[in-house]
This record gives sequence, structure tokens and C-alpha cells, in this order.
Amino acid sequence: MTKNPAKGDKQQRSDNKAKTRKPGTSIAEWVVAGISSIVLLAVLSYLVVDGVSTRDGTARIIVQPLAVAVTEGGYVVEFAAANRAGKSVAAVEIKGELRNGDEVVEESSATLDYVPQKSQRKGALIFSRDPETYDLRLFAGGYSEP
Repeated sequence: MTKNPAKGDKQQRSDNKAKTRKPGTSIAEWVVAGISSIVLLAVLSYLVVDGVSTRDGTARIIVQPLAVAVTEGGYVVEFAAANRAGKSVAAVEIKGELRNGDEVVEESSATLDYVPQKSQRKGALIFSRDPETYDLRLFAGGYSEP
């Protein structure tokens, strides 16, 4: 039995024709390109609006006590410092005072490295006296611009 070389060539040519792609762009490619374009425009629009919008000139740091824990070194007052403005700040100094009427009995402070706009960070102050027996006042003492 001999094989007919001409018959094998025809089969090979028909396989090559089946593998060739029609010219033009498929519907799936158009759909993916359209979705990608919409997403890109949305991201660019957000960045432009965010960049052009005015920032609030001063930070508004609100400090709230969360919990008081007794430790060997004293009393730990955990707090949350919330920046309610549209401006990020760095090196935020949080101060705490224990007061007996108008008299400041004890002071403590901590520094938060960075508080982004419209977010909050947590920290703690340590006192040697029990904060629950005095009037506890927490506030931001200062900050710098990042």
C-alpha cells in the first residue's frame, strides 16, 4: 500500500483554512473595549474632581476616650482621634488632662504619626492616677502638614 501524497496535501490545506481567522474585530472584543473605556473614564473623572475640589483649610480633630484599663504602670486610656475635615495632618499631638475642678492634677500626651482626611486613628495615654476619679479631658494639641 502506497499513500497518495496529493490526498495528504489536500487534507493539510483544508486544516490550514479552518485555522485562519476572519479579518475584523469580534463582538467580544468590542464589548471588552467598551467596558474598559467606561471604567477608565470613570477613574479619570474621579481623579479630576478630587484634584480640583477645594480642601478645608484646617483639620478638625475630635478625640474621644474608648476605654480605661488598669496596668502595672498605671492607667491606660485608649482613645480614637477622628479627623472630620478634608485635609490630612501629620504629627498630631494628643493631650490628656486629669482635672479636679479648675486644677490640673496630671497630664499625658501621645503623638499620632498621620491622620488622613475623614478618618480616625487610635492610641492610648498613660496616667499614674485613676482617670475615673477625676474629670478626664482629651484634645488635640497641635499638628503639622504632611
